[in-house]
Amino acid sequence: MEGVAVNVLILEGRREPRERMVRVLAGAPGVRQVGPAENSAELIAHSQASPVDLVLLSAHVQSDLLLETIKVLLTSRADAKIVVFGPPGSAELGASAIKMGAQGFLICEPDSVGCLVPGGSSSSLLVPGPRAGEESGFELSNRELEVLRGMSRGKTNGEIGGDLDLSEDTIKSHAQRLFRKLAAVDRAHAVVQGMRRSLID
Repeated sequence: MEGVAVNVLILEGRREPRERMVRVLAGAPGVRQVGPAENSAELIAHSQASPVDLVLLSAHVQSDLLLETIKVLLTSRADAKIVVFGPPGSAELGASAIKMGAQGFLICEPDSVGCLVPGGSSSSLLVPGPRAGEESGFELSNRELEVLRGMSRGKTNGEIGGDLDLSEDTIKSHAQRLFRKLAAVDRAHAVVQGMRRSLID
C-alpha cells in the first residue's frame, strides 16, 4: 500500500548478491527494514522474532528446501507476502512456489538486483492466478493449449507451427490471444500461469 513502510526478509545463500540486495532495498522508498538470511533456518528465526511484510526467496536455494520454507512461513506468518526471484530458467520452480502459496515469481537476470526495486529493467512479476476452486473466468481453445504446450517445451513459434502444420503468423496470433487470456506479459509468464492453472504439466 502506498505510504506504508514494509519490513522485508531476504533468503539468498550467496554472500555478494545478498549484500547487494540489502544495500539496494535499504534505500528503496517504502522499505522500513531489511533482514538478510543465508539459509532457511536463519530466515525462519528472523520471521518469528520480528514483524515481516514481504519475504523474498532466491530460486538458487535447493528446490525442495525452498518449498518447505514457504510451507513453514505460511504456517507461522500467514499474512506475509512471499515472492520467489530468479532467472528465467527457474520459471518451473516459480510455478511450484505459487502452487505452494507464494504470491508470485520475479524473473531476474542472474546476480541482478535491479529487479528488486521499482523501475528495474530486468524483471517481470508473475502474479498467481486464481486459487483452486476459484473461477478462472477464461477458457483457452484447443489450439491455444497446443501452442502453450509448445512454448512450455521451449519451442519457437516456427517450430510450433511446423508441428501443427500452421504458419508462424497464425501461431503468433494464437499466442497473443492466450497471453491476453492468461494476463501474461511474455512466454515464460504464460507457461507459469498455465502451470499454475493446471492447463499444462
